[in-house]
Amino acid sequence: MSLRVSRLLEHLASRWSIVLICPAGGEPAAANGVELAAEISFPHVGKWMYVPSQYDVEPVVRTVSEAVRAHRPTVALLWGGMEYLREHVPAMPPSISDRVDCMTLSSWRLLTHARGRTAIRRRLAHFAYVARYEFSMRRSSRATVVVGDADASVLRRFLRVRNVHVIPNGVDVSDTPDIGRSSRPTVMFTGVMNYQPNIDAVVYFANEIWPAIQKRLPDAVFQIVGRSPTPEILAFGQRPGIEVHADVESVQAFLARAWLAVAPMLTGCGIKNKVLEAWSVGTPAVMTPIATNGLSSAPSELLLTGEGPELSALVVELLTNEDRRTKLGALARSTAVRSFSWQEPAAAINALLEQVAEKQATTADLENTLV
Repeated sequence: MSLRVSRLLEHLASRWSIVLICPAGGEPAAANGVELAAEISFPHVGKWMYVPSQYDVEPVVRTVSEAVRAHRPTVALLWGGMEYLREHVPAMPPSISDRVDCMTLSSWRLLTHARGRTAIRRRLAHFAYVARYEFSMRRSSRATVVVGDADASVLRRFLRVRNVHVIPNGVDVSDTPDIGRSSRPTVMFTGVMNYQPNIDAVVYFANEIWPAIQKRLPDAVFQIVGRSPTPEILAFGQRPGIEVHADVESVQAFLARAWLAVAPMLTGCGIKNKVLEAWSVGTPAVMTPIATNGLSSAPSELLLTGEGPELSALVVELLTNEDRRTKLGALARSTAVRSFSWQEPAAAINALLEQVAEKQATTADLENTLV
């Protein structure tokens, strides 16, 4: 979320006078070279801030109300499930909701993989709430944006959300130095490692997929790389052939040494940034079918998918075929450069904002202001 917001704001700032309202504690936009008309913060009032049941909404409502009165914005761009503001802020301008992910889809997948009565009850309650919330907010915005086709399908077909647009994420592609691949066959999973879909994916891969790979290739190593690993994830580092690297300075530098990346997702939704990050450094990625969501513009050769024994066999085949890996890596990097820059999603978001602003404008010289 933070990556998407920051990159889109960088591009939108040249077209709009932006008033950014966000939780306190993050880096100011100016520190990253983004010029805003104003940056207003409210207390960080909860661990997660995707649906209003997860935090105290009053500080948000109060801050937004004051900002709307002071700046009189033409249009609002909402992140983090803020659609409820229309009910609480009478002067709220027309809005576009960039939901990024469909929370109903995500919570349904979590529910279907729950184990034990307590987990099932907790996830069932969460699924019921987010489905009800996304359904009740289906007419709150002029347009709703998500990053993948699966997310859009659930919003359109089951929740009857109108005017849904698929605008994928981008990825930063830099001219990184040639770090060189590891001397050992290295398979890598990257991500925030206290995020439940990532935990589910690592547990599945380490327990059900990796043993067959390790049997065929005893020298291979599975590296788990990412922020805030839970004790369950850290425990995998005690197994032979598995390493856990927490809070590394550069995930992409690690990925540049890997032979393969994996995205063996069972739960979650949206586009998998871990796949785009791997591609950006020329590392092919093997994934389960649900991880292809949001990657429809990529060549089919890069969508290397499988489950169970098929996934194990695919990883082994690629680890033992250097020529194919090299060709796929070159295609992956060129695809990241060509099809997943941040410029295209920013242009698509800007076009939606301009459509809403044109309908809202009453005078030819009305200044475009985005909140």
